Amino acid sequence: MGIPHGGIAFFDSGIGGLTVLAECLKRLPNELFYYYGDNARAPYGNLPPERIYGYVEESMELFASLHARAVVLACNTATAVCIETLRKKYAFPIIGAEPAVLPAVKASDDVLVLSTCATQSSARFSRLCQRVKKQFPTVRLTLAPCHDLAKEIENHVLDSAYSYAPFLPTGNPSAVVLGCTHYVYAKEQIQKHYNCPVFDGNEGIANRLVERLFLAENTVAEQNIRDERPLVTTARPPKIYFLGGEKSRNLRVFEHMFAKYSK
Repeated sequence: MGIPHGGIAFFDSGIGGLTVLAECLKRLPNELFYYYGDNARAPYGNLPPERIYGYVEESMELFASLHARAVVLACNTATAVCIETLRKKYAFPIIGAEPAVLPAVKASDDVLVLSTCATQSSARFSRLCQRVKKQFPTVRLTLAPCHDLAKEIENHVLDSAYSYAPFLPTGNPSAVVLGCTHYVYAKEQIQKHYNCPVFDGNEGIANRLVERLFLAENTVAEQNIRDERPLVTTARPPKIYFLGGEKSRNLRVFEHMFAKYSK
């Protein structure tokens, strides 16, 4: 049986995007989803930009062949490095993952942003931080690249006793931003480690996806009304197709961590 076309696609370097998929399932429980995790080449955070783009482009071509209605680039590193170029090349809307720096600085004046090296060195992330500092000039914003945290999470996510503390930078912030979707798996540990609120961008991603789909479907509905064609519902039970060479592992992690969201 072939994979049905017209779903919503998610891409990540590995398991991190599953945290985003779970959040989107809460908002869109009747959709068709694809999930592509490039686990074999994870993590992306220490790779050069040109290699990251090449890897991401492979998945985009697959999503294009499936006529995806929208793509969620559920990887902060990939978003930071290449989302602008991807948006110029592909017709489907691409929703990126951006660190929740703005919500954090609205709630705190001393914010620690944990991210991958590639995210921190990207021009897109730099522009985000500049906008935030301009809007909130008195806020202390500390940027901390975590060289191995995503890798450790990728390798130990199903080990509930594993400690990520050795891979966290020192500090005493009043808020922490998770600048990588992998880090969401360690959110409780990070919150206990720093003893402060922790922010991730997954809810914001889900909100942007819903907004884009709403706008697109309203456009189609208006065209059908003008043409006097009947509207056909696309409601269906949630179904997720896991793609790529590591699809079995991603399915296993999803079922272990998030399956309740698809029922």
